[in-house]
Amino acid sequence: MTTLKRKTMRNLNRIIFINSANIPYADDIYLDGNVHFIGTQGVGKSTVLRAILFFYNADTQKLGIPVEKQSYTEYYFPYSNSYIIYEVTTEQGAFCILSFKSMGRVCYRFIDSPYRMEFFVDENRTAYSGNDRIRAALDQYGVDYSRIIYTYDEYRNILYGNGAGPEMSRYSLMESKQYQNIPRTIQNVLLNSKLDAEFIKKTIISSINEDETAIDLNTYKEHLKNFETRLRDIEEFQKRETQKQAKEITSLSAQVSRQQTALVQGCRELAATFRLTESQLPKAEEQKHQAEKARTALLNRRQELQEQSRQRCDKMQEALAILNNELQKAQQKEKEYARRQIEEIMERSARKEEWKNKQQGLQEEQRILTSHYTEISTKYKSLIQSLDEQWNRIHEAKIKQLEGLNNTFNARIEEARRQHEAATEALYQEYEQLSQQLHPERSSKQNELTALDYQMQLCRKETFFEAEQEELKHRIQSYTGLHMSKKNRINNAQLIIKELTLKWEEELQKGLKEKDDALMQLQAEHLQLRPRMDELETFLKNSKSTLQGWLKEHKKGWEENIGKLCDKSILWQTNLSPKIVDGGTSFYGISISLQDIERHIRSIDDYQAEHDKGIKRLAEIQAETLRLQQEKEALEEQLKAKYQPRIKEQKDVIAVQEYELEKLEQQYQKDMLDLDDWKKKAEAERTAKLRKLEEEKQRIAAELKEIDGKLNNLNREKSEKLNQLKQEWNRVQQDIAHEKDTQAGSIRLEDKEEQQRIATEKAEYERQMKQELHSQGADTERLQQISSQLRDIDRELQFIKEHATLLIEYQKDKRDLIDHIPEWKREQEEQKRQLSQEKDNLRRETSGLQEQIDALNKELQQAEKEVTQLQANMEAYGKISAYDWYKPHQDIFNPENSVTLEIHTPRTCLELIDELGRTDSQYMTLQNRLRKEVNLFTGHFDEENTFKFKTKFTEDWEYIRFAEELHDFVEENKISEFVRRINNEHSDIFKRISMDTSMLTASEDDIQDLIGQVNKGFQTCNFVGVIQCIEMKVEESSNRVVNCLRAIQKYYNEHAYDLTPGTNLFSSENEQLVKQEAIALLRDFIKEIHAYRYDSIRLYDSFELRFRIIENNNDTGFVEKLSNVGSEGTDILVKAMINIMLLNVFKEGASRKFKDFKLHCMMDEIGKLHPNNVNGILKFANDRNIILINGSPTELNRDAYKHVYLLTKGAQSKTRIARLISDQKL
Repeated sequence: MTTLKRKTMRNLNRIIFINSANIPYADDIYLDGNVHFIGTQGVGKSTVLRAILFFYNADTQKLGIPVEKQSYTEYYFPYSNSYIIYEVTTEQGAFCILSFKSMGRVCYRFIDSPYRMEFFVDENRTAYSGNDRIRAALDQYGVDYSRIIYTYDEYRNILYGNGAGPEMSRYSLMESKQYQNIPRTIQNVLLNSKLDAEFIKKTIISSINEDETAIDLNTYKEHLKNFETRLRDIEEFQKRETQKQAKEITSLSAQVSRQQTALVQGCRELAATFRLTESQLPKAEEQKHQAEKARTALLNRRQELQEQSRQRCDKMQEALAILNNELQKAQQKEKEYARRQIEEIMERSARKEEWKNKQQGLQEEQRILTSHYTEISTKYKSLIQSLDEQWNRIHEAKIKQLEGLNNTFNARIEEARRQHEAATEALYQEYEQLSQQLHPERSSKQNELTALDYQMQLCRKETFFEAEQEELKHRIQSYTGLHMSKKNRINNAQLIIKELTLKWEEELQKGLKEKDDALMQLQAEHLQLRPRMDELETFLKNSKSTLQGWLKEHKKGWEENIGKLCDKSILWQTNLSPKIVDGGTSFYGISISLQDIERHIRSIDDYQAEHDKGIKRLAEIQAETLRLQQEKEALEEQLKAKYQPRIKEQKDVIAVQEYELEKLEQQYQKDMLDLDDWKKKAEAERTAKLRKLEEEKQRIAAELKEIDGKLNNLNREKSEKLNQLKQEWNRVQQDIAHEKDTQAGSIRLEDKEEQQRIATEKAEYERQMKQELHSQGADTERLQQISSQLRDIDRELQFIKEHATLLIEYQKDKRDLIDHIPEWKREQEEQKRQLSQEKDNLRRETSGLQEQIDALNKELQQAEKEVTQLQANMEAYGKISAYDWYKPHQDIFNPENSVTLEIHTPRTCLELIDELGRTDSQYMTLQNRLRKEVNLFTGHFDEENTFKFKTKFTEDWEYIRFAEELHDFVEENKISEFVRRINNEHSDIFKRISMDTSMLTASEDDIQDLIGQVNKGFQTCNFVGVIQCIEMKVEESSNRVVNCLRAIQKYYNEHAYDLTPGTNLFSSENEQLVKQEAIALLRDFIKEIHAYRYDSIRLYDSFELRFRIIENNNDTGFVEKLSNVGSEGTDILVKAMINIMLLNVFKEGASRKFKDFKLHCMMDEIGKLHPNNVNGILKFANDRNIILINGSPTELNRDAYKHVYLLTKGAQSKTRIARLISDQKL
């Protein structure tokens, strides 16, 4: 019996460690059959498995090494002579792959020779350091080798035969461009114990197309971000209420414009009136100044006259005071003498001689009557005479005393009067000097006050910081022209954009019409063909279970015999249980000639051919549709390239101008604030200066008041001191008079007492004499009479004598004082008259001046009134910038604006400002109504609305501009343009979603085929252990976004015509929406993509993968996860079988030309399986050219493996690898 030579297959034969990881040297780890690594945790099983995995995936980041541990490069290649060598067996002999560390990363060199120790280790069993020594050894033995491979990608391309080039193809394990799933699956089987639909889905998808198709949801979020806003905005705009508000806004805008015109006219009149007022003010101020100057001169003249008159009056008052004092003294003397009955005394004193003569006569008669009684009478006469002489001596002495006393007191009175007059004169002189010192100072202060008043008037008219304000005003005035210029440029650019947009749309519609017509025809054909293809697919899918399906598989040529006899309904039945019972051609034992029967039965192949043709046509339709869409897109891009730069150029112009307008507005606002600040500074400066002047004025006024107070105090002090002097003079007079009277009274009392004593004694003598005479017979009665009369005469003479001094004083006082009373009264009256005349003269002179002053006051009052009115107008004009109506019309008030000079009005600035206030109030009322209506209107729309309606306004002009733009919007029927544009955009979105979804799901058939291959593999295999069935299937995705995409695609396929440009999502009449379903679909789509947490939908999301396991007649049904489908061993067994089957499918599909290679699949959980299942899974893998590598802590099923290795820890924690079983020669 001849033995067939077994064909050599390419595979990783063994792995050699040299100073790698914790393995000093190991060159006998063979991998050409099932391998089992035995060892406890930490001895190095994972180290070996990761090194084997690195052979397949060449990815240091995907080896399952924890981040806290050393990297693969650092751990496996700690020294310069650390190496891992992979020996690969091929049909032409073995080659090696040397891996080592260079420049911090793993590099490779392919060596065309089996592993030989001498290539890498010297005779002292020391590994070579560096590539030069190894190359030298290879050169020494004449072994070919490759250049150093520095990148992992190039290594993988060489290993898997992906364009490696002829010189490197000998080092390839296979020839594949779709090899990526092989290392990925090997990697995931080792590292991922979790086997579920997610992992398999990703593996399947990447096997079909490495660049997975995805739908970018952000793009649709961007395109549809305003979908609801657009629908709502158009609906809102078309409402009757909104239309009514738009009309009201237009009407109010016209009224506001009229009021604005009135404001402009009023502002022009105000500006003209201001120019006139400005020219009149200097004249009025000059008139006022002249009137003030003349008035000041007259006031000064009046003051001068008043001062001169005051001085004269003071002198007259002084003289009058002296005169009044003398007159008062004389009158007091006159009253005093009258009280003492001076007239009687004078009259009685005037009869002195008469009384003396009568006394002598009576004495003679007495002498005669007493001549006979001489002795008696002589005696008594001598006694009486002696008494008389005694009295005379005493009385003379008393009189001399009184005269001396009178002279003494008169001298004292005279001295006191002289002192009083001197003191009074000194007082007058003192206060006159003091007054003369204060009057010039008072005049100086008065002049200073007048000067300050003039300075304050100038200050009120002065413009502070004029240069700064004028510069800002000039700049502010220049903004109007700049603003209009930039607005015109914006308007021009907008017109250009509008024209370009219209041209663009016209060209686009014209160019798209033909292609849209072709697309509609293709769409109609697609709509007709697609259901037929679905029907055929269902038909063909179920055809295997029919009689015809059985005949097709088991009875070749049945069409020429059985097909001509069986009806189509019989051929498609599924319950006939056909089977072949003999090899004849009879029909139930009857032989029939069928050559003349002309009957054609459509076979499965015919239906398949129709299906294939239809599918081909669908593909052609799709390709043609794609071509037309691309041509449309190309046309759109062409027109976009043609018009967009020009539009962008104009938009850039608009953006620049709007930016400059914004900057201009900011500069305007800043300048207005600065101007306001300068005005405030100017007003503050004026206020400060006026305050300073006012303080100075108050200080001087206080000083003037102090001077006036001093003058008043001087006058008061003078009057008080004059009164004091007068009172002192009166007191001195009274004291001297009282002292004089007291002393004189004492003398008179003594004189009287002496007189009474002597009179008493004389009376006694006379009584005695009368008694004696009577006794002698004398005529005593007559003597008595004479004696009585003589006594009376003596008393009278005595009275005269007693009052002689008084009479002398009276005569002196009469001569010095009393006789001057009439003269002094005349002088007093004259002085009073002169004083009155002086006052009358002053009054008369000042009256004339006062009349002039009054006239000037009236003139000044009129001038001040006119100046005040002009200043009030000027001041009111200067404050117009605070009014709301000023800012919009400030250019009218430009001083250089000559137009306003031609306008003449009889009204004042204040009247015009008042009227402007009323007009502005009406304007503001209308503006408020407009603002209210605009806010109500814009309240229907969000800030980011479809029509770009502005919804936030700060300035009145923004409301007016909005009203104007709204008027244009309504008049130009721009709503229809928005409707058309939005319809086109949404139609395009439906189309794009449909195309994107088609592209996304284009690989669904391939996925079904791949799943079918896996399932087919399971159907034809012998299951391991208790596993009776493993099946996978694809179900519709539960992803809500995917479901939305499919719904939109279906809707578009069914209603493509209804969504083409030109149709309407909005009603043209009263209906609001006619495409409710389309809108609902878009709304759901928008809702779901915003709720979705990822930014894209991938092919991975478009379907669900389910598993079905039958174990011991227990059917799991189709489930998402494989975990816990049975016992732990069953779970591991199912996972292992699916992993092996997946790897086999990818292995089979990886290389079309070359399939003679084996792969390794590393499973770490295999030790948990029953020994029978271990044998089964090993056979299951080996039958598919897949070698299993397992690891476990203990030895299991030693005979099931080709190689069994025991890993232990030796000295210095080095890993030792011992072969327990191997069919390799030792």
